Amino acid sequence: MAYKALVIHALFDILGGGELFALKLSEALIESGFEVELLTATPVDTVKLRDIYGDVEPPRTTVKRVREAEYLSKLMPGRLVRLKRLVVYREYESLMETARREYDIVFDTQSNLPTPVDISYIHFPAVLELTGVERRGVQWAVYNQLIKYLADRFKTPRSGRVLTNSTWTAHKVYTTHHVYPDILYPPVDIEYFNIVSQNDNREKLVVTISRFTPEKKLDKIVKVAKELPDYTFILVGSTGPGSEKIIESLNALKEENQVYNVELKPNLPRRELRELMGRAIFYLHPEFSEHFGIAVVEAMSAGLVPIVRRDGGAWYDAVSKISDMLGYKDIEEAPRIIKTLEDNRDLYIRLRERAVEISKQFNYGNFKKSLLEKVNYVLKIKKLLQE
Repeated sequence: MAYKALVIHALFDILGGGELFALKLSEALIESGFEVELLTATPVDTVKLRDIYGDVEPPRTTVKRVREAEYLSKLMPGRLVRLKRLVVYREYESLMETARREYDIVFDTQSNLPTPVDISYIHFPAVLELTGVERRGVQWAVYNQLIKYLADRFKTPRSGRVLTNSTWTAHKVYTTHHVYPDILYPPVDIEYFNIVSQNDNREKLVVTISRFTPEKKLDKIVKVAKELPDYTFILVGSTGPGSEKIIESLNALKEENQVYNVELKPNLPRRELRELMGRAIFYLHPEFSEHFGIAVVEAMSAGLVPIVRRDGGAWYDAVSKISDMLGYKDIEEAPRIIKTLEDNRDLYIRLRERAVEISKQFNYGNFKKSLLEKVNYVLKIKKLLQE
């Protein structure tokens, strides 16, 4: 008889690395013989999923809407994401307790808290403000206090087991919840992007992949592009509620500063993204401390040399292992890094080959193996308790 698993992921209205993680986790469990159900508060757009993620199918899905979260979405599209998530999980609280008895294993992949499930996967602690995002004033103080109030409801009982995406995030989880989480790196489709890694006929293109949301500070990419007029900068990313204003502001910034070497490509189909990566030389990540950075590793596997902020999971667990020179403290350092590598082709080739090699450790097979080791341990303990 197959084990039954429930994956709780509150919101699918904006698609990013967290949503891909929930889908890949479900896929790995199904391939291993589990019956998997996905519980969410928003409908899942399967057409958009395939455009962005490729050949990914959601498991059997139950949509249990939460009125308060829908009201917040209408009130401030694309904003208050942490609050909306916790509003959903607060509504689901009693359901989570029941689910642990009705399912063999229950996952929470989005609250970013050690909620009362069997395994909670924390991308970044919900009670912490996003690193590198300037949010000051009374309204943000009130907002963060509200987040803390809702989060405190889940302090007991905790998750049976807590997982996270990088050593950097593990440190954040420990300092917040006094828990030593296990690291489960998100799976990256290395094989898909690696196909173009050996293409030597590359153009002076710099690719950035990011959701079009305020905290990513994409305006700074435009400023970097102005310093490198002989390169074309291409900003690729998924959109959601509120993204239209971000895109409008970026286009206005380009016009205002007469920057004509920046292209915006929202919701670029995956096949076109791979083709673009096969032509580009560099990947420049926004001035944001990425918790893990799936897009960074995808770019590495495609043969791009990554340049990222000297902080976050993407730096500590991936890019720093290529070379210390590929990290910046201020994104204004990026033009200098690019020019240095442009003037030293042998160094560029070595770093590019090193990036491809390091990316391979984050493949789907390693993810699946690590996941099942942790799941089987939880099932073993639960089975003993039930005997």
